[in-house]
Amino acid sequence: MSFTSTEPITEWDSGERDNIFIAVSSRPSLLYNQLFGSSLGGIVTSVWRIGIILLCVVFALIELLALWMAIGLSRSITSSVADLYSATEHIEDGDLDYRIGVKSDDQLAELSRSFNTMSGSLKRLLEGQKEKERLQNEISIAQEVQANLFPLHSQGLETLDLHGVCRPARSVSGDYYDFLVFHEEAHAGMVNRRETGVGIAIGDISGKGISAALLMATLHSAVRAYRFASEELVYSESSVEGLVASREGRGGDRDELFQSPGRILSLLNRHLYRSTQPEKYATLFLAHYDVATAMMTYSNAGQLPPLVLSRDGHIRRLDKGGTVVGLMDGMHYEEDRFRMQPGDIMVAYSDGVTEPENDFGEFGEERMMEVVARYRDQPLHVISGQVMLALDAWIGAEEQPDDITLVLARQT
Repeated sequence: MSFTSTEPITEWDSGERDNIFIAVSSRPSLLYNQLFGSSLGGIVTSVWRIGIILLCVVFALIELLALWMAIGLSRSITSSVADLYSATEHIEDGDLDYRIGVKSDDQLAELSRSFNTMSGSLKRLLEGQKEKERLQNEISIAQEVQANLFPLHSQGLETLDLHGVCRPARSVSGDYYDFLVFHEEAHAGMVNRRETGVGIAIGDISGKGISAALLMATLHSAVRAYRFASEELVYSESSVEGLVASREGRGGDRDELFQSPGRILSLLNRHLYRSTQPEKYATLFLAHYDVATAMMTYSNAGQLPPLVLSRDGHIRRLDKGGTVVGLMDGMHYEEDRFRMQPGDIMVAYSDGVTEPENDFGEFGEERMMEVVARYRDQPLHVISGQVMLALDAWIGAEEQPDDITLVLARQT
């Protein structure tokens, strides 16, 4: 390497000014020796030189170490990201059992462990969702089966209109009601038979949910069994007639047994006491209405007393009977009877109708009967609809606290 320097030289003797250029060439080492050789000579220069060289070596080693660590860190990051990406692809394909292998303790390793935990939680969540859907399907079937246990439509006799409604608080109900229509004994060739009476049942099972619904089905079957126990067998003249015989057209529905509700309650009490757990019991109201005499015979086993609203506004409470069924063995139940007068309305209900509360207290039977009295000349389904509307307004935005069941019977 060369350095060139140009210096002007001025000539003064002749009185004229001339510039002469001088070129100088040199090497950096010579320049270094010329400038610093005298000041850094000897042992001091050697020490400084060695120190600088060692410092450079140290810095070089540090740079190499940093480069090695950067390469390792980069490989660790890219490997962890690649593992996470591969794991997400397995999860997307539905392989929820896939797990990332964790071999370190850094933050990316913690992220991988969190991913494995998330995968396990997601698998358990999906399994729980499938189980929930299965249970929901079973509950839907239970709802359908229970709906078929209630009368499918409002039945009515020549002298008595009937209507019932049940609205569960949950998926299925622990309340129970039924209408059992009896006919006169069929004769040969007689298809259309005249109704002779009807059995009216309403009850409330202890507890809520599936267990109460199962006991409700047991109670329903038992009441129906005692009803059918009084029927005569159907005999046909030929096998072909036996195959096509209609129960409604040929069978003879005898209601002698059901004319004693107290006796049936005693039998039901014994049946439930011996076939259910000690804490399971039911309240039940049974009544038998005779078409010919308009006599209502009833017995009440712990159910809220039905109320009979007469045309003049007088209210009769049907409270004769005994304790709940299924709690103690050997119980007997009193009976009472009265004659239904034209315009009389019997209102049977569960505690889900009268016990809902708000800031003003319970809905109560007084409010219920006010609604019934106001719409007493309307069809029974209109009356029950108005009671439900008043009850919903009383409950407001709160959840329905209990099953709601309402049964109406009006003498025509």
